[in-house]
Amino acid sequence: MTPIDGTGAPGNHRMRTRSDLRHFLKSDRKALEMRRSRPRFLGDEIWKFLICLRHVEYYGSRRGPWSRLLGGFYRFQMHRLGVALGFSIPPGVCGPGLSLAHYGSIVISPAARIRANCRIHSGVNIGVAKGGVVAPRIGDNVYIGPGAKLFGDIRIGDGVAIGANAVVTKSFESGVTIVGVPARVIRGPAEIGPESGHEFPPAPQPELESKEPRP
Repeated sequence: MTPIDGTGAPGNHRMRTRSDLRHFLKSDRKALEMRRSRPRFLGDEIWKFLICLRHVEYYGSRRGPWSRLLGGFYRFQMHRLGVALGFSIPPGVCGPGLSLAHYGSIVISPAARIRANCRIHSGVNIGVAKGGVVAPRIGDNVYIGPGAKLFGDIRIGDGVAIGANAVVTKSFESGVTIVGVPARVIRGPAEIGPESGHEFPPAPQPELESKEPRP
């Protein structure tokens, strides 16, 4: 897994230019499956939150009074929307293509690092373990189901699908599906969608009862 720098971007990439900012904004919009070019005046609060988050990251990497002023404005808007939506997601943590499935409590430690195309459902907590200072490192195209909890100095590989309410306290390799308390592998590789990586593996289909006449 390629390291993530302080901006939350993969590799050595930093959000320093307007082109970088546009890339993050476009990737987030695609991950949210938004066809409009901008949010509606009323609604689309999750999208608005992500736009503010990316601008905070961008202006935080720049100097000058104008950047500080605009950065402060977007930070205020991000805080306001975060309180309304239940999000505690600090800047410099998540790579491009972040998809927040629904409003509701989502708490991510500033020490965590999440790469591109991660889909996170409500009730998720990603943080340090008791007495620790290191949070999870999460790869590309990871699905985190509702209520999942990830703690401590662990690494989650690319293309991992984490089931609802799973408690993850150890590292897992790429391409597996994990569920349970504590989390365990039930399938590998995970059947993640080829483009967005957001499709949860399909549930097994029940066997149909035979309609043949009984003797």
